[in-house]
Amino acid sequence: MNTYSQHQIHYSKIQKSFEKALCSYDDEAVVQRQAGNCLIDHLSQIKAPHQQILDLGCGTGLVTRDLCERFPTASLHINDFSPLLLKVAYDRLKTFHVNPLLFNFDQRWKCYSLYDLIFSNIAFQWSFNIYELLRRCYSHLNKHGILVFSLPLNESCFELNPQQRIPLHSFDDVYQALTKVGFIFLHTDTVLLCQEFKTHREALKSIKRCGANYVPRNKGYTMLDRSKLFLPSTLNYKIGIFIASKRSS
Repeated sequence: MNTYSQHQIHYSKIQKSFEKALCSYDDEAVVQRQAGNCLIDHLSQIKAPHQQILDLGCGTGLVTRDLCERFPTASLHINDFSPLLLKVAYDRLKTFHVNPLLFNFDQRWKCYSLYDLIFSNIAFQWSFNIYELLRRCYSHLNKHGILVFSLPLNESCFELNPQQRIPLHSFDDVYQALTKVGFIFLHTDTVLLCQEFKTHREALKSIKRCGANYVPRNKGYTMLDRSKLFLPSTLNYKIGIFIASKRSS
């Protein structure tokens, strides 16, 4: 099987996991909401035009709604690769007159606009080639346009067996990729977020209820040792915050 076919299988399984979690996502996406609010707060401190905005990987539009409320006069395009999630987001954001765009941000983008701002919250970790993704973002920004995104870094969820986690980037990986593409840094940061659960089982269920339970390299490993199922559990997330602008030339 070639690499393209393997990736297509992975994309399909990722999509299926998120669609299965459609009804539980909004209640369980505590970390996603916290990271998104942090991202929007930092963005609000930067003096720049935000008239044309693209939200990549918007999911159910939970954080996108907060973005719309912070920048109510902006023209917003919302994107996801799942038609079900995109419809939920569109229905939620109808009063803001958003434009939905259905495409996989790792593949050919089905948009031809240039944006003042490209926004993404806790989505870029699913990319199979983050350099190419960042390069695409760069090419779809206006002069001095801004890219702002968050993603969990490789220190996240260290409580889990490595086979239970998707491969994550280090802060330096992302920083170097942005530099290579040609971005100018406006702000970078890391944020530590913690979720506490009564048991390990509940911790794992929270991941599943958010749709983030598909692990590409998991070949059937048991998710958790039975002897630990009823011990108190904590999941720690280290979130990378990146805000960078396109060069003027």
